[in-house]
Amino acid sequence: MIWLSKASDAELMAQVAKGDERAFTVLYRRHQRTVYGFALLYSASESLAADATQDAFIEMLGSGARFDPGQGALAAWLCGVARNCVRRHRRDFDLPAASAEEPETATHGQHEPAQPLADLERSRASAAVRRGLARLEPHYREVLILCALQDFSYAEAAAICGIEVHLVRSRLARGKLRLAELLRELHPGRQREAA
Repeated sequence: MIWLSKASDAELMAQVAKGDERAFTVLYRRHQRTVYGFALLYSASESLAADATQDAFIEMLGSGARFDPGQGALAAWLCGVARNCVRRHRRDFDLPAASAEEPETATHGQHEPAQPLADLERSRASAAVRRGLARLEPHYREVLILCALQDFSYAEAAAICGIEVHLVRSRLARGKLRLAELLRELHPGRQREAA
């Protein structure tokens, strides 16, 4: 299995297409956190993010032949599948885009804080950003999550969202401005405290 862990995604996908479970396991371990993290931020729901992540990997098993490494990274392809799963689930069950009140957050596996005050402030800031993201228009939210939080390139984000690269740049800039406005609305006292 050592060679599998050093194999490229394209090599592993070729093995998965032949039914190699070990190759699938390596790919799952390699990309599960990224896909789940994107789906969680995009959907603001742990259960929906888990379902979308599972669906993305099932899609990889069933339709992985559609993945073309020349078109982008496997992680981007999987995030695109997860994005479509979230959208389809919301449409099929007539659910709102995201809860702006208090999005679910993952807390499993967190350790005891070494610096309680600093960790509390970081936690508050993270919660505020999650609330702001949940209120952000979906086309801005997905680009912000992909580029600013998940470190996907503009080209990869464009492939995931099915848009042109210039739209990714535009939506990212506008999304950052809109998120800043939302954060000011959510925490109007913060500016006065900082002044």
